[in-house]
Order: sequence, then C-alpha cells, then structure tokens
Amino acid sequence: MKTLFNCSLWGDEAFSAVLAQREFWTMIQIVAKDTSPPLMYIIMWGWFKIFGNSELSIRSLSFLFYLGTCVLVYLIAKKLYTKRAGIIAALLTFFNPFLFFYAFEGRMYFTLLFFIVLSYYFLLNKKRWGFILSAAAALYSHHFAILAIFSQFFAQILIIFITKQKRTASELFKLIKTYLLIGVLYLPWVYPLYMQTKLVSTGFWLGKPKLENLFDLIKNLVKEGGYKKEIEDKILPLYLIILGLRKWSKKVWQADLHLIIWALLPPTLAFLISQTSISIFYERYLLFCVPPLMILAASRFRKISLPFIGILLIVYAFIGYHSFTNPFKKPFKEFTGWIKQNYPDTYLVNYNGNSHHLWETKYYGLKAPIYSPGGKLPFFVGTAQMEDEDVIYKLGEQQIGVITSNHPNDVNISDYTQNFVYNDGPLYFLLMEKNNDEKNN
Repeated sequence: MKTLFNCSLWGDEAFSAVLAQREFWTMIQIVAKDTSPPLMYIIMWGWFKIFGNSELSIRSLSFLFYLGTCVLVYLIAKKLYTKRAGIIAALLTFFNPFLFFYAFEGRMYFTLLFFIVLSYYFLLNKKRWGFILSAAAALYSHHFAILAIFSQFFAQILIIFITKQKRTASELFKLIKTYLLIGVLYLPWVYPLYMQTKLVSTGFWLGKPKLENLFDLIKNLVKEGGYKKEIEDKILPLYLIILGLRKWSKKVWQADLHLIIWALLPPTLAFLISQTSISIFYERYLLFCVPPLMILAASRFRKISLPFIGILLIVYAFIGYHSFTNPFKKPFKEFTGWIKQNYPDTYLVNYNGNSHHLWETKYYGLKAPIYSPGGKLPFFVGTAQMEDEDVIYKLGEQQIGVITSNHPNDVNISDYTQNFVYNDGPLYFLLMEKNNDEKNN
C-alpha cells in the first residue's frame, strides 16, 4: 500500500537526499551556495549514517520532528490555558491539513517548524538559554525563522509598552542581549546568507504578491490540504465560528496577544519585504504560523463550541487520512525501475521543459543529464549541487530516451522524432530517433 511514508521522492526531496549522501564538508560548501541554511542537511546526513537513505527513513525523520512539534503545542497550550486546551490544540495541529501536507516532506520544513515552536515554548516558560539555542537552531533551519524571532521580540516589547511596566535599564538590556546572543550564534552563516540573498534577488522564481495573496495565505494555513475544494471551503467558516464563540478575556490577553502576533506578523512581514526586489512570499515557508491558530481555537472555548470543534477535528482527520493513503507525488521509483529494466543501455536525458527531474533520476540510480540547447541554466534551487556532466548542450547519440513530465505533444527536440512513448501517471519516457537526413550527413 502506497502511503506518504513510502511513496517516491519528488524533486526538492531528492535534491536533499542526494546532497545528504555526500562527504560532510562538500555538503556544507554546496549548501552555502544554494538557498537554505545547513541544519536540516546536517541532521539528515547523520540520520542516513544510522538508518539509511530509503524513502521510509527520510519520511520517518520528518515525522518524528512533526510529532515533537505536536507535543510542544500541547505543552504551550497547557501552560497558557488548560490541559484540555493542550490536548485539543495538539490534535488540531497534528491533523491540520496544511501542516499534514508537509509532515512527511524530506525538506527543512520539519526542522523550521519544530525549532520555532520549541523557541516559543522556552520563551513562554522564561528559559533564556533554551530560547537562545532553539531560536538559533531555527535560523540554521530556514531563513524565514528571522520573521518569527522578530515577532517574538516585537510581542515582548509591545506587552511592556501596553502594560507600562517599569523595567530597569539592566532588565531591558538583558532582553536585547538575548536577541544579540542569537545573532552572535548566527554570525558564521551571515556571509552565506548575504550571497544567497543576492541570488534570490537576481534570479529567483517567486513573484511580487498582491494583498489578496496575503489574505489567501492566512486562510490556507487553516484549511488548505490539497483535497476537494468544496470540503476545504467549509473549514474556514467553521474555524471562524469557533473563534467568534471563544471567551476573549483580559485575564489572558498577554497569552492571546503572543499567539496573534505569532500567527499574523510573519506573513505580513514576508508580504512587505516581497514588495521590494527581494521576493520571498511563499506559503510553505510560513507553516510555523499554524500552531498559534490551532491553540487559539482550542483554548477558552464555550460548551456551545464543542460540536464545532468536534466537526473540525473530524474533517481534519478525514483529509489527513485521505492525504496519507493517496500520495500525490509522482511514482519515480516505479518509473525509473521500468526504464532500468527495459532500456538499460539507452542514452537518457532530462527534458528541460516546465521542470526537470535530475535529482529524482540521480536518487533512483539513473544517469540522465538535463538537455539545455539554449545554453547555461538560470539559477534555481539545486543549481549549486549540479556538476558539469549534469547538463548537456548538444546531442551526439543516434537514439535517446527522454524523461519528462511534459506531455509528449509539448516535447520538441530539434532533429529528433518520437518513436515510442511510455507513461506512468504524469511521467513520460520518450524514445527518440535522429532524423534520417541528419544520420546521412
């Protein structure tokens, strides 16, 4: 049975898996030239040494961090509100369709989510060094952690301002010093961050978002899971009813404010930054904003809210079960296995159409460079790991096998004719022959 644990890796996952199998310092050097910090790759590198690099191994690592996140959500909600709120918040977080969609991803999302939530746990429990180390770990997981850490600082300063608390100079300095210490721990990665930012600003693929994109993102954090739209569209009204019936009280306003800022300020900051030349606005990078939304729904609810919370949990669980048992990822393992069995000696290339599948073919043991007749490829995630033999600009073979997810009608290679087509779902293998007049020449 195919599940999200054992289905094939997709492009970015395969990139991570191939990279984490390299020599340690080679891996770090490549990461520095890519677009992300190194912590996830370091963790995966060590995990592979112990448990191997199978799909199950990769997804199990992600899922363990996901379970850890849910435990932390329980502890935070219990600390801020009640044990009952903690249990419900943990269940809502676990089954949240937006998070569950990425719970089995072999990417840095699992470390980003875990360490951001861990940093909030230490912050709310006033464990200074725990907060400093977990916040630094979040920064070494993904650049978007900066938005969460700024939100934490902003919330603390805002609460001081609202309550008009009299703080001594030494107390304020200690607060600022805490964040400076996080910055000091991040100093070794500042230059790679600068270089990565330059790459993103000059050639990355994210566009400038509109205001409606910001609102859509916040809505999607509650409801989006890649399931039927008519079902998912009913989730947001249900969630808003639960919030509307919630007991909003001055007694817990600081806890509520922390959660609201945690949920809303990072997407707003990403939106504002993306109005400049640095476009960074992307939903999956903000998945750490889901837990506070779930905690708010689970806390201080009235008895009348219980049926709505129950329905929300059932819908979440149903979508999660469907996602788990109906993997959306392309069947690369089966597809590459068929090619190995039927065309083991054919010269293979990856067609550079809407996308390429270099990393999937590498992970599953096929040599299939990207065919780029137009010249050097532009920068994108993964370019840093490419070697000279991973891209070719001319074809010298009489017969080639083309790997693509473009429809065969959209695949056009000059001087070659399609002779045979095999497809496995959205994946195509095209056997192509050089035209006769070219052969004679």
